[in-house]
Amino acid sequence: MELAHANRVAAMGQLTASIAHEVKQPIAATVANARAALRFLDAPMVDLDEVRQILNDMLKDGNRAGEVVSRIQDLIKKAPPRPDRLEVNEAIRELIELTRSAAVKNSVSMHAELANGLPIVHGDRVQLQQVLLNLVINAIEAMSGLGEGPRELLVSSGTTESGGVLVTVRDSGPGLAPAMLDRVFESF
Repeated sequence: MELAHANRVAAMGQLTASIAHEVKQPIAATVANARAALRFLDAPMVDLDEVRQILNDMLKDGNRAGEVVSRIQDLIKKAPPRPDRLEVNEAIRELIELTRSAAVKNSVSMHAELANGLPIVHGDRVQLQQVLLNLVINAIEAMSGLGEGPRELLVSSGTTESGGVLVTVRDSGPGLAPAMLDRVFESF
């Protein structure tokens, strides 16, 4: 039990590194754009259109960093479900970006095969991402114990025969022990 907890804490540390990377990118872009805007303003002839474009880019990057932080906060806190119209592939892409560095750190090759034209579903984005996060982190953990051989993780989306949306997470790990099936959907 202690080893499982230690592994979970280590996985959360890896996820934290992914989050830091996701937030640092727009912040670094904002800082670079601010420097460029200052250089333009110090020029003998100021191109206000160029400065305006740089400021718009800074706003976009600042908003992007804020959205990353908001998504993380929503994933962590136990907020009540907010059923909404949801584009599943967008939620999957966000989660893959958040977990990519954890996969890289554990030599796991992560891929997505997302079907085009999926119907909009009704559900809570955070709950969907919590389930996917749990499956992805469990897969990365399971494969980290593998010796040689491929460590591959595939997240795919598609439709069912009845027209529903199907999301699949597959890995090349050892599989789930039957005793763990009751805990598959626990957050973190």
